[in-house]
Amino acid sequence: MKALIACLLLLAGTVVSAGELTLEQVAERLPDAPILRADFRQQQHLALLPKPLTATGDLLLAGERGLLWRVRTPFESEIKLIDGTLYSNGQADTLPGGEAFARRLMAVLSGDIEALKPHFRIQAREEGDQWRLDLTPRNDTLARVLAGIRLGGEQGPEFFRLDYPNGDYSVTRLSNIEYPDTLSDAEERRFAAPR
Repeated sequence: MKALIACLLLLAGTVVSAGELTLEQVAERLPDAPILRADFRQQQHLALLPKPLTATGDLLLAGERGLLWRVRTPFESEIKLIDGTLYSNGQADTLPGGEAFARRLMAVLSGDIEALKPHFRIQAREEGDQWRLDLTPRNDTLARVLAGIRLGGEQGPEFFRLDYPNGDYSVTRLSNIEYPDTLSDAEERRFAAPR
């Protein structure tokens, strides 16, 4: 995955920001692994609420297989993106744009800069020993639902922030990050499409 991203970036050119970090330099830091497994802690900051809503859970991103996003607290739920279909708690999702949003999230989590470039203007910078990417939507349709994304980490993505046009935002931090070569049998079963 890392080699492909780095190659595509070299062909496509770079974006340099004040931190003098190029997209190629970010791509060089990304782990060359087909699978990302991690726990997450997400805080949603909503203008209507005095304190952020906090959720914890785990995620599994497996290249072409898809994305599994399981919330464990404050309540249990699971979202799956499998073979282009978005499932929410076992049911195919009918939310307009839900599948497209999940694909963008997959690109963010995998650090797939080339998949993000058609949809976002990307600025790269460095803060200490961490890289940062700031993504701004390129079209009005996307900008109506998402004002921007910020992601970064030392190696692979370790956090991402989603900003919404109404001023609300969410911050998700990843921990216990692993890059296994293969899925376990239990994980393979989880990627089976719900019936």
